[in-house]
Amino acid sequence: MMKIFLLKIRPFLVLPFLFLTGCSTLINNVQVQTLTKNYCAPNVAYKSIPVQAIPSVDSTRLRAVFSDHDFVLVKYLNLSPHIIGYLDNPGNPAVKLAAKQKVTDRYMLFETELNAIAAELDCNGERIDKLAGYMDELNSNTQTRLTVASILLGAVTAVTATTIKNDKLNNGLSIAGGVGTAVLGFMTLNPKGKRVSMHLERNLLQGIWFQNNNAQIYPASVWGILSEKGFSNSENFSLVETMRQRWLKYGLEDQQNSPLEKLYFNTGGIFTAEQLHDLANMHNELQATIRSVQQDLRSLMHTLSTLD
Repeated sequence: MMKIFLLKIRPFLVLPFLFLTGCSTLINNVQVQTLTKNYCAPNVAYKSIPVQAIPSVDSTRLRAVFSDHDFVLVKYLNLSPHIIGYLDNPGNPAVKLAAKQKVTDRYMLFETELNAIAAELDCNGERIDKLAGYMDELNSNTQTRLTVASILLGAVTAVTATTIKNDKLNNGLSIAGGVGTAVLGFMTLNPKGKRVSMHLERNLLQGIWFQNNNAQIYPASVWGILSEKGFSNSENFSLVETMRQRWLKYGLEDQQNSPLEKLYFNTGGIFTAEQLHDLANMHNELQATIRSVQQDLRSLMHTLSTLD
């Protein structure tokens, strides 16, 4: 009779072991595989147009017309030769029209480059945030199962204390049940959580963190503006430097080869749900910074519209 009873309660006694071995497993199902695949990357590689140097004579003329802020845009959009051509031919409508069309073409190309980077960041931010939300759901379900298991194990321990008359066996089961309940309670307070492996094939955050465009992910025009100190509001730090300072608040250490640096800004690795949320937030913050450049384009276009 006793053996039958022990066989019935055995599943509850091994619950702590099952949860200890199952709560930190690496998830690799179809949904995870879909979201960890970088479907946001462009299908073709685009050639970046180099930024042309502005001759000092032209620079002086342009600075007399444009503000310092707008001059940075003129420089990195390669507008200077076309604007100079426009200014040098006041009595030639055909040449002025051709120069104006070149300016418009360069403006539209830059806006397309800007929107392409912002769209890729938006796609990655949404993709990674969905993956983090899915992990949150799995962790929440695990938390619920831990709580239920702790309650059931406590109930079984209480029942055995009143039904079994053998003191030694009763004490042994009570100790085992108490230890199991304590373990489950500790795991409820300190869940390890599920993890996923994600490889970052095309990491748009990498250039910002290491402050270089060695991977040539960003077009030369976009990167030039992001790294130009004179373009930021304070003019003390570039947009790249400012963004990097913000990311240090995510528990990152400002030293080379730290674990989180390797995880976020190299080729990826094993992520928790919290780390995925941080990764998604960094993509979204960078996207907002990229899109904010469009506000500055309004000032440039206003000045261009007033040229004689």
